[in-house]
Amino acid sequence: MIRSLLLIGALVSAPVLANKVEWFEKNTPLTQAHHHLLSDDLPSMFNSLVEVWQQEEPRVNAEHLNDLLLQSFELDCGKGLDTKTLPNWLSKVVIRRTDIQSPGRDAFRIVLEATSDEEISDLTLKRWVDRPISADETKSIQAIEGTDKSLFTKRYNVNSRIPKGLYRLDVTTKNQDSWSSWVLLGDPKARQTVRWSSKDQWVIEKNALLNSFCTLPKLEIGLYDYVDGKYQRIWSEVYESDYPTSLDMAQLDPGRYVLAISMTHQRWQGAIIVEQSQIISKTYDVSVEE
Repeated sequence: MIRSLLLIGALVSAPVLANKVEWFEKNTPLTQAHHHLLSDDLPSMFNSLVEVWQQEEPRVNAEHLNDLLLQSFELDCGKGLDTKTLPNWLSKVVIRRTDIQSPGRDAFRIVLEATSDEEISDLTLKRWVDRPISADETKSIQAIEGTDKSLFTKRYNVNSRIPKGLYRLDVTTKNQDSWSSWVLLGDPKARQTVRWSSKDQWVIEKNALLNSFCTLPKLEIGLYDYVDGKYQRIWSEVYESDYPTSLDMAQLDPGRYVLAISMTHQRWQGAIIVEQSQIISKTYDVSVEE
């Protein structure tokens, strides 16, 4: 009941509406999306939202559509949004958006990952209609130890956080097998964020209650050393609870390192895993006294 009242309140306050009666008399993909969400019919709601984005560039409605998408996660963290399954040759697909905050500079990237027992030739994400994310991209492939599968990765470097809206994900193998799916990416409101509190300490800020249907946010600590002209990770640890707020590395040799702290939230769109990561990094000096 509470969710229904919130949704109706959002519905009648949408910026494109002049009055409530006119809204409820209409039968549009947007009103259908509301009705499907109120009925807990997530696949139908997803299809309606895709149709809204396809019909026009709904800039006026974009924030409202984002709120609808975020609200749907309260039911099952997105697992029921899309009924489309992965083919037999594709075992895992991940879309990871990363915001990197370092002193004096912010950077953004999109990373696509596909795990398959076939050799993948390409993995792409395009914004509706057929607009590439970025021309600055790199690909890599690596065998997964102990299995007959490999991990194909594509990384896009972008100038800013990609806009909310409708995207198309395509996976193609060298045998010309292919799989694709519509993807709705919103403007995530991180429930937990991380920030520096001092030279070598950080704080976990809790901005909202965690979604009990989602996995706990992951905190990863990484330490990098400058070796042979580039930074190499020499230590890392991942935490899903009891997050530390400082680094306990008494055995470090004196020198200058880079310390990176990341907070990652995960949700789903059916079979697709969608992650949002925030990374803060800074130089970390270890003196003889330390």
